[in-house]
Amino acid sequence: MAKVIHVMLRCLDLAASKAFYKTAFGLEPAHELDFPDFTLSYLRNAENDMEIELTWNKGRQQPYSHGDGYGHVAVCVDDLEAEHARLVQAGLSPLEIKRFHDGDTLLARFFFILDPDGYKIEVLQRHGHYQ
Repeated sequence: MAKVIHVMLRCLDLAASKAFYKTAFGLEPAHELDFPDFTLSYLRNAENDMEIELTWNKGRQQPYSHGDGYGHVAVCVDDLEAEHARLVQAGLSPLEIKRFHDGDTLLARFFFILDPDGYKIEVLQRHGHYQ
């Protein structure tokens, strides 16, 4: 059976991206590979064995286009309001908390936040399917 091990995101400023993911989600480099033209930084925390791979192509100055296919990466937290408040306090500008319903049934509570390269990350309250 296949196991998902990482999601790769290209970043324009590796230091800014690593700082964002550390502050926002407690993700820190678990492994880093530095080559003459690019660096791969694999981020994780104790909660995960899946990683976010940040790829920094050295010398690139133009922001990356996300195209029309990228949606978002999602994480879940125990206390959505506390996480939202913490991110606001850290100056990371999360969007407002929203609710997703199917009729009268609450499916999810969530908000989005953008990383330094504009990638959307969905932060969900642990609930139902989202554990």
